[in-house]
Amino acid sequence: MINGLRYSAAISAQTFDYVVIGSGLGGLTTAALLAKAGKRVLVLERHYTAGGFTHSFRRRGYEWDVGVHYIGDVHKPHSPMRRVFDAITDGALAWAKMEDVYDSMIIAGDRYDYHSGVRQFREGLLRHFPRAGADIDAYLKQVRRASQAVLPQFGPRLLPGLLQGAALAAGRRLSGDYFARSTFDVLRECTRDRKLASVLAGQWGDYGTPPKQSGFAMHALVAQHYLDGANFPVGGASQIAYHIIPTIEAAGGAVLVDAEVERLLIDRSRVVGVRMVNGDEIRCAHVISAAGVHTTFAKLVPTEISEQHGLLSKLEALPRSVSHLGLYVGLKGSRQDLQLEQSNLWVYRGYDHDAELKRFLAEPNTDFPLKYISFPSAKDPAWDEHYPGKSTIDVIAPAPWQWFQRWQNTPWGQRGQAYDDYKQELTEALLEEVYTQVPQTRGKVDYAELSTPLSTAHFSNYTAGELYGLEHSPQRFATRWLSPRTPIKGLSLTGQDILFCGVGSALMSGVLTAASLIGPRLLRIVPDLLGGRSVSRGQRLKRWLSRSVPAQPMEAVVAARQRSHSSWWQARCIGVETLGSDSKAFRFACDRIDMRHFRPGQFVTLRTQNDGRSTCRSYTVSSCAQDTGEFELAVKRVAEGPFSNWLCDALKPGDLLEMSGPFGDFSCVPATSQFGPTPRAEMGLRRERKDTASGVQARPRKLLLLSAGSGITPMLSMARWLSETGSATDVIFLHTARRQSELMFNSELERLAKHNPRFHLSISLSQEPPRSRWRGYRGRLNADMLAASVPDLAEREVFLCGPQGFMDSARALFSAAGLPDAQLHVESFDVSPSLNGKGGEVQFETSGQTLISNGEQSLLELAESAGIAIASACRTGHCGECKLRCIEGEVSMSETGGLSAEEIDQGYVLACVAAANGKVKLAA
Repeated sequence: MINGLRYSAAISAQTFDYVVIGSGLGGLTTAALLAKAGKRVLVLERHYTAGGFTHSFRRRGYEWDVGVHYIGDVHKPHSPMRRVFDAITDGALAWAKMEDVYDSMIIAGDRYDYHSGVRQFREGLLRHFPRAGADIDAYLKQVRRASQAVLPQFGPRLLPGLLQGAALAAGRRLSGDYFARSTFDVLRECTRDRKLASVLAGQWGDYGTPPKQSGFAMHALVAQHYLDGANFPVGGASQIAYHIIPTIEAAGGAVLVDAEVERLLIDRSRVVGVRMVNGDEIRCAHVISAAGVHTTFAKLVPTEISEQHGLLSKLEALPRSVSHLGLYVGLKGSRQDLQLEQSNLWVYRGYDHDAELKRFLAEPNTDFPLKYISFPSAKDPAWDEHYPGKSTIDVIAPAPWQWFQRWQNTPWGQRGQAYDDYKQELTEALLEEVYTQVPQTRGKVDYAELSTPLSTAHFSNYTAGELYGLEHSPQRFATRWLSPRTPIKGLSLTGQDILFCGVGSALMSGVLTAASLIGPRLLRIVPDLLGGRSVSRGQRLKRWLSRSVPAQPMEAVVAARQRSHSSWWQARCIGVETLGSDSKAFRFACDRIDMRHFRPGQFVTLRTQNDGRSTCRSYTVSSCAQDTGEFELAVKRVAEGPFSNWLCDALKPGDLLEMSGPFGDFSCVPATSQFGPTPRAEMGLRRERKDTASGVQARPRKLLLLSAGSGITPMLSMARWLSETGSATDVIFLHTARRQSELMFNSELERLAKHNPRFHLSISLSQEPPRSRWRGYRGRLNADMLAASVPDLAEREVFLCGPQGFMDSARALFSAAGLPDAQLHVESFDVSPSLNGKGGEVQFETSGQTLISNGEQSLLELAESAGIAIASACRTGHCGECKLRCIEGEVSMSETGGLSAEEIDQGYVLACVAAANGKVKLAA
């Protein structure tokens, strides 16, 4: 699955509160939490898809997850990890609990299973070590204590430098010095049985540092994390980024891929933005790097700045973690056919982990000391639905960077025959191990692909292809400067290097970084972090913390809309352009926040005052939202329309015009977005994860934009937005007009069609002279024209806008073609919606007048007929300007979008779309 939008200068040119470099889980979590706090965040990812090591890729009808093999704790709703995941995905990410045995240690041919649950784990080991009950208990006690050392170890790093040392010393006294002691040393205190110690240390491959070199706290965190069992994301690892990204987008942010940052921009010793490899510069108040400390300070930060703060010498003292081979195997046959288990297999050559690894690293060979074999398709309950009759296996083994260093300057995919031959040799050796451990797979392998440390370096930008960032040694954990804060103003860090490796750590690094930036406000976003196992306590905390939340930039927009949709504001005309013989485009500028975040297809209402009476008309915004607050309205003259004629004849640059809005839900962007890139499900990929028939990537979203006359304006806004955001959406734009001379934006639409193979343009003219050079369709929309232009109508969402007669005709054609109503979105220019009230006596309390309604006219029209003044704007029920309270009686409304739920409960109605149902008393 491809997550994220391709880099677009149109998006990056906007103003963002934060820029995050790297879309691994740490970067995405930080961005999502900041978005929840109302911040606009831009995430830049150099890879073609977002997610870092949580992404997945497809080859030959198979899909593999590159870095997520199992996750602990998330099956427990009260766990901090689950609560954070739920907060940043709005609870949309689903988890599947794995079977009882989650890890199996196969050491020198002997198998030892790790069972879920402390008691079951202990009993499983006692079957192999019947006299070791006290030793196992001692080990579990040390694991519990060491796991509790995380907060004292990393919490003080949020404090100012002068306080960190004292806080860390106090934390060590209270929780033990588990990060400074090796795994080997602590295990030796727990048991004298070397085989038992080796089995207990078997998960060292999860963090890449063998027992004598790793800090015990690192080992304990992994052991404790899985002790109650493991889980797998339903739909695969890519679902993690897939469900986080909409949270970032909903606050006006974006996650862009193919977006490599070349350098941080520094001004007066402060980071002020980033420069892209293509030369674009993106300015922001703060940059967060999730690219790893080596990449950040050795590549992204200018050398003189890093040297000034002594960062390069500090980096030299931090060894990198092990690099690896990754073999991705596709097999013919389902899990049931091949009898694949869910448990991960850790295959070790011998019981002395450190000695075996040292022997292996001494010279290139294929006698790997550790081979990790995982069965991702067996863990995912959604797999069979999307890839029936297929299975996958992942195999991981250590491999030094030095073995591949001679090819490091060759391009990916073109490294030469010697490299390919070496990869084939390694592939065959790893496949033999698969056949040894899972013999029923022999002869079933359909496809196999090997990644090397060069692959990791290419896609993840790790210089030496390191899998886990920094080595997880006591020396690393004693390094106090590895924290979210850096000595460079305007720059923060997130990701595994500021904590440790793993999905859980990456997630919590995002929490740590967000906390360093927004402080206690984080607890308003994830209050249950302090609620423990008590849901009610977490809810009480949430209510208490929510009392005084200050409005953030995007929250202010939402709050303003909720308080009142009725505020009128002024926009200055800054340009006028003639479009056709009867239409003009007017460009306006204003300082309204919400006009920087409107959705394509929305409209504004214009108001003029003449002799004490207001005249209002609504026009769709034909441009995309711009951070400058500039926007465009296209106006077509209406023969008997004084407002449109006044605009086309009299409005000139420099004039001020009163407006209200933006309003409306006729948009290809969901209402959850406050502009900015939309969730991918709305941008170009359907919600389903894979095509069930072929197992290939889900089909792009398909739209039909069908318009006539000035109905082209919302379609143009959507077409422009889809183009500027690099959407994969397949668009057919079908427009009808009377004559070629009346066409609006024709040249621009032709350019869109020329440069975007997913944009298909068809235009029909109904009154064009027969001898003209027009080569497009002629005549009104009919069934033959629709079938020829849109052969796949049943697969498309349809957006329809134009004169009422045109839309009635189009609706009839869609009905005859069997298009479901759910696929049709309609925008009407009829500002007098059909009302079906019963009619009756309407008493206007304030004015003292009583009128009789026939039930077909709106309360607004009824009032205006008697000279009763009721403020109004859009006259479609969207803006809320005409709301008033119904004191007695009942009314029917054709639209309630301009009212909040509280206003409806309090008896407010929208006069422009409400009709009386019997005797009614109104506060007007």
